Amino acid sequence: MPSSSLDSSLHNPYASPQPCADSRPAPAEAAKPAPGSLFAILGGFALLLVGYFTSNLLVISDLYHIGFGPDGDIPSPLAAFFKTPGQQWAMYCLSAAATIAGCILFGSQRYNPLAIVCYIMCPLACLVFLIASPLRLAKKLALPVATLYLMVGGCLSGIGMMRLFSLYSQPESDFAPVLASMATQVGLALAIGAILKLLQADAAAKSEIGAAPLAAQAR
Repeated sequence: MPSSSLDSSLHNPYASPQPCADSRPAPAEAAKPAPGSLFAILGGFALLLVGYFTSNLLVISDLYHIGFGPDGDIPSPLAAFFKTPGQQWAMYCLSAAATIAGCILFGSQRYNPLAIVCYIMCPLACLVFLIASPLRLAKKLALPVATLYLMVGGCLSGIGMMRLFSLYSQPESDFAPVLASMATQVGLALAIGAILKLLQADAAAKSEIGAAPLAAQAR
């Protein structure tokens, strides 16, 4: 009798069962999202810092005559270059636009460990990153989240602008114009970021609709 038939006829009941070979392929692991662009993070960080301190500290003090020093009678270093109200308002709009662009650039990027100094050493940048996180991460709920950001940003920027214009004619405004300026810039950053998110979601939805007939034809 051949040895193969003898082994098949003699079955050992105490032998441990051999695992069956699974021919099914292992499921592919989900690809990890790539970190944010280092160029966009550093560029947004620079715009955020320069624009924020220029608009909310230097230019706003000349526009509303807040001044530096113990008596508040020392002008900012920019007062020697921008002497008329028109020049000061133009510089304020330019620096405020840089702040808003920096917020959008920095907040739209995923976390990058190469730029960890920006997140740790600058509370302002860390706050921008945290506030923008729900809007950046929203996918299926992109429409309601972006709508909420748009509403909050529109209200905040509107209140800030009205407060800036109402305080401009007052002789002494103390710290109120700085708060109004910050509210305006934060509100505009939220609103513009929400509009960009809505445009991105609309483009993604149109691409999915266009790809559906092609997938059906391929089947």
